[in-house]
Amino acid sequence: MHSQDPLLDIQNLSTFFHTEENIVRSVRNVDLTIYPGETVALVGESGCGKSVTALSAMRLVPMPPGNFENGRILFKEKDLLQASELEMQKIRGNEIGMIFQEPMTSLNPIFTIGDQIIEAICLHQDKSHDEARILALKVLKKVAMPSPETRIDQYPHELSGGMKQRVMIAMSIACKPSLLIADEPTTALDVTIQAQILDLLDELRKETQMSILLITHNLGIVAQYADRVAVMYSGKIVELASVENIFASPSHPYTKGLLNSLPKDTISVKLETIPGAVPHPAFLPEGCAFHPRCAEKMGECEREIPELQSLDSNPKHQTACWLYNKTPAL
Repeated sequence: MHSQDPLLDIQNLSTFFHTEENIVRSVRNVDLTIYPGETVALVGESGCGKSVTALSAMRLVPMPPGNFENGRILFKEKDLLQASELEMQKIRGNEIGMIFQEPMTSLNPIFTIGDQIIEAICLHQDKSHDEARILALKVLKKVAMPSPETRIDQYPHELSGGMKQRVMIAMSIACKPSLLIADEPTTALDVTIQAQILDLLDELRKETQMSILLITHNLGIVAQYADRVAVMYSGKIVELASVENIFASPSHPYTKGLLNSLPKDTISVKLETIPGAVPHPAFLPEGCAFHPRCAEKMGECEREIPELQSLDSNPKHQTACWLYNKTPAL
């Protein structure tokens, strides 16, 4: 399947939040691998645990109330859950870059964008301020920032939303990370700018062989940019396959629902929606968490949680659904 070892290998990860009232089970027994140079999309509705998975990989989950209940996060074969905070500071922003959902709130309003990129570079690389400024200008050009020589001395409020997101990408790639986690990188942008930003990330991936974990609720953008897709629901991965297989032959009812709710080419077709809503992770139903919204549910679905298993027809296509899984032993 892959001749190389995975760059990121998340094994049986559970991340919970312990509040006074209850336990919020945000990520439940997640397995996910990302290989060098590939883009893996993590998709699902809001509240499915996608961002908590990303924050877990960066060890940015606030503790308390957060806690890693079990699992390992292997990055270049090193378990990040066992790393010291000092080791993590060397990895974050250096070997693993991250673009957050809101560039508006991620940039500091009182510093120029040049100073913010320079600070990110100097934190991880042994460079003088002048050397870092030359590199900052170089990465601004790389992310196709218009008039970078002028923009470098401007403040965030002087830039458009698309430009701010380019600055965030410039900061995240300045130290040439081998993994970039992009959490809804285009949410706040209009459609034209969305495509430009995603094209840019894809070009950078091809050029530098970095891997990308692309987190999005929008399956429409996944088709063009991802190699593999992991579909997440209520903290669990319910389907994992190549992007071609997800679109051509989705197996999990939730994945089918997400695909059916995409806009069609024909205007007259009414958009389908999945009934109900994602359950709160503190109040998950018994069995498969999707069963209250599922049109194909059976008895087992309400009692037992199905494991992620390979389909008989395609070993590389995995799904967690009783329609395909072996019946549990009674």
